[in-house]
Amino acid sequence: MLAHARDLLRTAADDGYLTHTSFLDLRQRSLLQVLQRECGREVSLFFFGGYADAERTVALFVPRYFEAASPKTLLEAQPELQMLSLLRFDKDKFSTLTHRDYLGALMALGIKRELLGDILVDETGAFLICLQSVAPFLLENLNSAGRATLTGRNAAFSELSAREAHFTEQFASVSSLRLDSVLGAAFSLSRTKAVQSIEGGVVFLNDVQTFKPDAHVNEGDKLVLRGKGKALLWQVRGESKKGRVHVVIRRFV
Repeated sequence: MLAHARDLLRTAADDGYLTHTSFLDLRQRSLLQVLQRECGREVSLFFFGGYADAERTVALFVPRYFEAASPKTLLEAQPELQMLSLLRFDKDKFSTLTHRDYLGALMALGIKRELLGDILVDETGAFLICLQSVAPFLLENLNSAGRATLTGRNAAFSELSAREAHFTEQFASVSSLRLDSVLGAAFSLSRTKAVQSIEGGVVFLNDVQTFKPDAHVNEGDKLVLRGKGKALLWQVRGESKKGRVHVVIRRFV
């Protein structure tokens, strides 16, 4: 994966083309962070998944002459460079579907995971982000998931900005702002289980795979526990008389 990404980086630098990878999960994205140092002055490295805080992203190698402040501004200014599609699939009213149901239906069609970005499920269906190359096939062939029938259409990325983020807000008292302590509070884990999760490589702090239980967590930092979800350390409200730290955590559902 790194060798392929370096080839894309060299093409962007030598030929002046915008290049991009397939979709990366958080671990792969962490591995590609090392290329930030190799981009030099000719190329910028961005990660983009179609909307802010996307979990699955492509890596974009953008020649400096594009003068891009972000992938969003670049693609809005030059839509012909857009490599992602947003699809909307509405389900029938009689079935309930989960993320697993949609993903299972996609895998049954023979779609490789690296062609697919985030699947954003709601009460009436789901938004699916994918590479443009696979979008026509999905619109034609993804007609059902689980026991539900689906109706698909192309959607505009602006529709995602209208989605309301769903989260629960919880107040907690932690011994410190160490990663293992905050992670345990966010996902109702014992300290031992939190440490095991971190050392096992399934915890990401601000989208970077983190193996250190004593890593410091700051207000506004994002925590992802693979298989369990995402949380934000929303507020730090000071210490108690016993030295514990009062925090507010937002856990996304």
